[in-house]
Amino acid sequence: MTVRHTAALAIVGWYLMVPPAIPGTAQVDQSAPPSQWKIRRTFPHNQGCETAKARLHDAALAAETQNDAMNPRRGGIPALHCILCNAQCVADDDPRLKAN
Repeated sequence: MTVRHTAALAIVGWYLMVPPAIPGTAQVDQSAPPSQWKIRRTFPHNQGCETAKARLHDAALAAETQNDAMNPRRGGIPALHCILCNAQCVADDDPRLKAN
C-alpha cells in the first residue's frame, strides 16, 4: 500500500443511516437504495458508528417493546416497521450513495 492509499483510507468517514418510511404507513422501505436513506449522524471512524448503531438499535427495540405492551392490539413484528432498528453504518465513499 502506498502513502497515497494510506492517506485516502484515513479520510473516509462513516454515516449512520436509516431507511426511509413508506409514506402513509409505519413500515420501513427496505428496498430503497442507500442513496435514498437519511443520514442520522456522521463519524470519523467505523467503530464509533457501530457503537452508536448498537445503542440506537437497543433503544428503538426497547421503545417498540414498550409500545407493543401498551397497545397489544397493534401486533406485528417490531423489526419490520422500526426505522431506527434498521440503521446501518455506511462509508461516506460507498458508491451506492451516489444517486442513480
